[in-house]
Amino acid sequence: MASEPHRLADALGGAKVTLPCPVFGVGGRYASALYVSAIKANALDKVSAELKVFKDAYESQADLKRFIKDPTLKRKTKAEAMTQIMKNSDQVLKNFTGVMCDNGRMDQIDIVMSEFTRLMNAHNKQVFATVTTVYPLSAADSEAVREALQGFVKPDETLNIEQVIDKEILGGMVCAVGDKRIDLSVLSRVKELQRAMESAIA
Repeated sequence: MASEPHRLADALGGAKVTLPCPVFGVGGRYASALYVSAIKANALDKVSAELKVFKDAYESQADLKRFIKDPTLKRKTKAEAMTQIMKNSDQVLKNFTGVMCDNGRMDQIDIVMSEFTRLMNAHNKQVFATVTTVYPLSAADSEAVREALQGFVKPDETLNIEQVIDKEILGGMVCAVGDKRIDLSVLSRVKELQRAMESAIA
């Protein structure tokens, strides 16, 4: 028997859709159901754009987030509100948020949107990386880091790098590419030294 989030996708029929990356948990299952439903309805780009608009509103409007997260509200109340919020959206997104309300899963919407974004990034072959340093990298250093991180990316994927400044790492850098993390910071070395000293004293 199909799980709750996948009934919506299954109802559309058609060929089986392969996910571009694995997803996990309840939020991941709902995100994958939305992804599959949107593809089967030939509305993936439209649904993705509309979900981003909703996500921006959700993250910027405290009252909206509080309403959606409120566990004391009845499912019907949330469903009626979401019907109004999504009234101009694609039918796939309307149906999807309706299912989430009916199943009492709107408290998972943060994870669903995050996982859906991850699915879309993989679908569009976009890989995102962050490089954290104490000071901004020079143009030459930035290019050297890009060349090094390119080794974690497939030939048909596009690497997008965000530079982050964090003086708490003391020096060096911390790189994160997808689910991989490379910690070359001075802070990590200090912690390793502290652990070694504690072990020696114990």
